[in-house]
Amino acid sequence: MGINLRQNKIIGSSAYGKYYPEVDTQKTLSLRGFAKHMTDHGSLYGRAIVEGVLMQITECLPELVAQGIPVQLGNLGTFYPTAEVAKDGAVLDIPQMDGLNPNDIVKAIHIRFLPDATKLDNLCGPAFKDACTLELRNIVDTQKVTVNGKQKTVTTLKPIATAVAEWKAQNGQGGGSSQSGNGGSQSGGNENQGGDGGDGGDGLTND
Repeated sequence: MGINLRQNKIIGSSAYGKYYPEVDTQKTLSLRGFAKHMTDHGSLYGRAIVEGVLMQITECLPELVAQGIPVQLGNLGTFYPTAEVAKDGAVLDIPQMDGLNPNDIVKAIHIRFLPDATKLDNLCGPAFKDACTLELRNIVDTQKVTVNGKQKTVTTLKPIATAVAEWKAQNGQGGGSSQSGNGGSQSGGNENQGGDGGDGGDGLTND
């Protein structure tokens, strides 16, 4: 799993100028691609059957969660619903509950996922990290540019090894560093490169 670094550019922030990690997310795998991956791993069933079962899951799981029924998928984890409160949606007292329409206080219902946290199948953050092989890849920079009168958001990637070598050259330090690949691209100018900003607290915000 590639790890990119993004610089905090919020002036006045205690984290200004610092770099925070985010996952170098690759192209999303389609349901058909996922089914093929499963059959390539020695499944007893063909891709058509596996894909059909997965499609049935994608239809039935939201239906159950929409009824307030959490769904546990084995040792993967549990899908469950949560309510997002509408603006000024808090109910002040019991008398206000008389004749209350829940649609007036609930802005949205979200499907959440809680990874399994049992000792044998712990997929929670720190434990799942142990299942990943991490490598540093790029410095990510997102800027807004105007092209033909229209504003676009452009994301560029600079390999960290390149950035380190440039810094050393500019500061009169010889030598450089190299990084071995772990299946990820290090080319710049990818406008679709994204990330959730990691867990850096107030260190990152996406523009």
